[in-house]
Amino acid sequence: MEIYGAAMLKMKPTCERCSAPLALADEAYICSFECTYCPQCAEQLARSCPNCQGQLVMRPTRTRSPTEVPSHRFKAKLEKLLS
Repeated sequence: MEIYGAAMLKMKPTCERCSAPLALADEAYICSFECTYCPQCAEQLARSCPNCQGQLVMRPTRTRSPTEVPSHRFKAKLEKLLS
């Protein structure tokens, strides 16, 4: 999905290894394919993705969902892309 020429990072809600819940503001680790792991699993995996063998790096945090953004035009465009 592209918005304003930039790909939007998919913020997965759980760790792919242990299923621990991961909120938007929680610390999590991702690879370039957005495989997502909690800090404990990332450490146990030596920060290497078991799916692609890519490096696991800290995921940026969000304080709210993109659909909660105050810009009406951005929200309408995002909702159209997601539907």
